[in-house]
Amino acid sequence: MTTIGILKPFRRVSIVMDISFAPPLPTHTGCRTGFSLVELMVVLAILAVVVGITLPVSSQMRRNATQTACLSNQRQIATAILLYAAENNGILPPTTHSTGSRKIENSWIYQLEPYLANVDEVRVCPAEPKARRDLMLQRKGTSYTLNDHVFDSETFNRLANLPVPSETFLVFILSENKFPGGASDHIHGENWDNWLSAVGDVEVDRHRAGARAADRLRGAANYVFADGRAASLTAAEFKSFFDHGINPAQVPLEPRNQ
Repeated sequence: MTTIGILKPFRRVSIVMDISFAPPLPTHTGCRTGFSLVELMVVLAILAVVVGITLPVSSQMRRNATQTACLSNQRQIATAILLYAAENNGILPPTTHSTGSRKIENSWIYQLEPYLANVDEVRVCPAEPKARRDLMLQRKGTSYTLNDHVFDSETFNRLANLPVPSETFLVFILSENKFPGGASDHIHGENWDNWLSAVGDVEVDRHRAGARAADRLRGAANYVFADGRAASLTAAEFKSFFDHGINPAQVPLEPRNQ
């Protein structure tokens, strides 16, 4: 006899979990939302170091750019002087000392105007203080001044008569002590008995950081030579002429040994 079992149906059981005793989920209530005082001090210190590094570098870059622009002006002036001489039998343009006239149109810089792309851009050094630069533009003056030992000489105002052109100074930067008018278009090199007399005539430290040093030895200036070269000399390098008993405005008759 075979017995057949009867399967009872499954009962559905609902399980309800009571989570009232589960541990609370973490919240962000206790997390920091800002910097601590120490962290802020570290950040400020880093910023101070960065600023301390970048500001001097930025200032130096501006000075270099200004000096380069000034040097470009003087190279254009050097070329214009050579072109003027080539069209005038080798004779250099006269200064107001030679002409006896202080009229602006007789100034050498305007005698060179036909050979310059823009005389108003070239005649003023970009390193001039703004007030002085504006005055120059208004009064038609120039930052650059000629060597009277060359341009006012009946012998040396002819390029072919210069024994050592590469060492003969033609153009300087006018001292801030001088009014940039027509009569200031040349130096008075015969009065350069010493360093102090020279720095009263020309700006040997035109390109410098900050104000003038008392001894005028901090900085540099650009110069034009009779061979058509424009170059920069530090104030200390220019002073070395006087230290060796040499007046740099005088025309060298033979190569100088410094």
